[in-house]
Amino acid sequence: MRILVLSDSHRNKFACAQAIKNQPNTDAVVFLGDGEYDFDSCKGLIKTPFVYAVKGNGDFYSNLPESQIIEVGNARVYITHGYKETVKYGTERLLEKAKQYNCVLALYGHTHIQKYEYIDGVHLYCPGSLANEEYGAVDITDGGILCINMKCRWD
Repeated sequence: MRILVLSDSHRNKFACAQAIKNQPNTDAVVFLGDGEYDFDSCKGLIKTPFVYAVKGNGDFYSNLPESQIIEVGNARVYITHGYKETVKYGTERLLEKAKQYNCVLALYGHTHIQKYEYIDGVHLYCPGSLANEEYGAVDITDGGILCINMKCRWD
């Protein structure tokens, strides 16, 4: 199973659309906030019915949840923008939340920095920022979880 992980487009709907076009065969798409309207404008490009989104601190007037627990393949996943978990100052609170909900993977944005950590049995992954033409993918297999940093390829 492959999850396309997008975050922090900040009005770069072109990078959002390109990331989706670059990964057409994903099983799920997750948007981690700060660009809800960009993401909404690109949803028509998504081929999977499994689409999840949370609001970021810059998504004013959003009705999206601040976090969600989703199931993808055999993995329980905590998704959040990350500002409530203060991820700019470390991932301790994010890890606590993921463990509280028995998640093996936590996806977050907010920092605009691609980062992967594996702590106490939990994979913590930030795909970077679509504003910087960065995004990520997560492959979930019987053998484990692999987080992959990506950059937009332009057609």
